[in-house]
Amino acid sequence: MKRDAKDTSSRRSAVSLLVDIAAAAAVVLVFWIPSMLAPGGDRWLGAGLAVLVSGAMVLRWKAPSAAVSVALVSTAVGWFVSATTDPMVSVAWCLYPLALQRKFPTRGAGSVVVGVLVLATLVLGVSGSTQDLMQRVVFGFGAIGVAWLLGHVEGERLSAVRRAERQQAEFEHVQREAAMAREVHDIVGHALSTISAQAGIARAVSSSDKEEMLEALEDIENRSRDALGQVQSLVRAMRRRDHSWVGANGGRSPAAALRETVTAATVSGLTVDAHIDLPECGRDVTFVATRVVQEALSNIIRHAAAERCELMVAPVEGKLVVRVNDDGTGLLAREGAGSGISGMRERVESVGGRLTVANRLGGGTSVLAELPLVVEN
Repeated sequence: MKRDAKDTSSRRSAVSLLVDIAAAAAVVLVFWIPSMLAPGGDRWLGAGLAVLVSGAMVLRWKAPSAAVSVALVSTAVGWFVSATTDPMVSVAWCLYPLALQRKFPTRGAGSVVVGVLVLATLVLGVSGSTQDLMQRVVFGFGAIGVAWLLGHVEGERLSAVRRAERQQAEFEHVQREAAMAREVHDIVGHALSTISAQAGIARAVSSSDKEEMLEALEDIENRSRDALGQVQSLVRAMRRRDHSWVGANGGRSPAAALRETVTAATVSGLTVDAHIDLPECGRDVTFVATRVVQEALSNIIRHAAAERCELMVAPVEGKLVVRVNDDGTGLLAREGAGSGISGMRERVESVGGRLTVANRLGGGTSVLAELPLVVEN
């Protein structure tokens, strides 16, 4: 990517150099050579001034301030010795990069140019064609003004584009950080909730029932290993600045991730009545649905003191509906569930969905997420 950008920049520089050389040659051929070949003209001085003007036009991007000064003084001297009829076209050509970069005060540049033009008019107005001189002066003012205006406007546009790009980059950075925070919260929080519940079950198992205790410990080991693997994958992706891990579900299919989440909740002692009918829809939508189920079940295990919950993931009226109802203590009695609910809401809204979390009339909490089957960019 960097090499391609460098090659593109080199090609643009080469094209710009060729354009400047062609423009310099045109100015010399049209405005300098005829005057130098005219009777009574100082050819050697005119040739030297023409070389200076050509060099200034070719090097205008590398040294814009010097290029403007050299072109302005050389053209003014050329007027004085009748070596050129250039109406400040070379000065206007050199002025564009300076106006584009906005490194030279507008008032200062205007004062210098106006001063030189007025001085040349006063000196040359004594002898020579006043009409021809005034035409050159007027044309020079116009050319310089247009060049400065175009450069200034383009500079403002480029500055606005750079500001917009910086703001977009900052916005994307904030979005990535929020996504990382949600991933860490969901992976670690869900794993620790399940492990904590399984550890409680293992502690409650009679010491004589070694087989059940070993099963509980094996579940804890597998859960810890899986969570550690997901965290390591996340860290590696962050170091590579690879954001494709978002929506990856640890390499599992959405249906498998949902089944694994339900199994983990069941092993933790929660009875889950699950109805899962996952339709064909976008990866972002299925990932959000999986994370909503995961966070809802984790909150039930950690905070709700519930015995049973009902889970439904199915298409309803053109939307993917995720509903989780429990018979626990409800929202008012919970502590520490706020960040999880905020994360769920951010995920759901990121794909254009809607999340509702409320207490149930008969006790417990209801989590309802309505997701579009197709996410429009």
